[in-house]
Amino acid sequence: MQEFLMEYASQKDYECSIDDKGNIYMAKGKLSDGCFYPCVTAHMDTVQDSQVVFIDKDEHLPLITESREDGKHIIYTEGFGLGGDDKAGIVIALSIMDNTPICKAVFFVEEEIGCRGSSNCELPWFKDAGYIMAFDSPEGNCASWSCNGERLFDRSFYETHLEVLGEKFGLTKFVAHPYTDAYILRMDTCLACMNFGAGYYLYHTLNEYVVPEEMDNATAMGLYLIDRLGYKEYVLPFCPRYRLNEEDKDSEWFRNKFKQ
Repeated sequence: MQEFLMEYASQKDYECSIDDKGNIYMAKGKLSDGCFYPCVTAHMDTVQDSQVVFIDKDEHLPLITESREDGKHIIYTEGFGLGGDDKAGIVIALSIMDNTPICKAVFFVEEEIGCRGSSNCELPWFKDAGYIMAFDSPEGNCASWSCNGERLFDRSFYETHLEVLGEKFGLTKFVAHPYTDAYILRMDTCLACMNFGAGYYLYHTLNEYVVPEEMDNATAMGLYLIDRLGYKEYVLPFCPRYRLNEEDKDSEWFRNKFKQ
């Protein structure tokens, strides 16, 4: 995946670098004074170890595509997981980058074993990032409002920019999710972070599959958000670090709204 991403960046003429941990950083376009990059992210690793044989032989996975009654499709592999968590997120992030003039993207290693990649990333790289969109939530209509007990954004940000996504893109379910890279970036950058569904299902199982139409929808949603948020910085500072508690009125509001 690292080789693929670096070759992809080269073909697209994106700025690209890799750190000592193995994380990959891309940038496209030049900022005007006072502006900030939108930043998209996904992780490179997967729990699906049956793919190693195909990688060693440089062979494509034996993908199967089936139509559903609702007009959508599912893509899967017979007998082992596809690895859509989080290869689907990578596809979405690259598609957004391809279709917007100014953008950054970062792809992390070792998310599945404790977010070790994002925990050891090059934080100065984010100094000109204005907000972060991760694509590492399951399903197509699901997103995180918190990760590992930390809010990713505040109520005002949700009501101003994200609530409209339900009507426009079918994003109806915001969930308190466990550990993922969005949590690390939220804690370490003090930027508003988002974590959206990447269209993968039954992740971490042998029956994992992806829905490509939902990946397309996530891409369109990301581009819509960039147009809406613009090239501004959205800071959500905190000091000291805190967890969800009764004194955090925004967190109480989210819990009540989404029945959690």
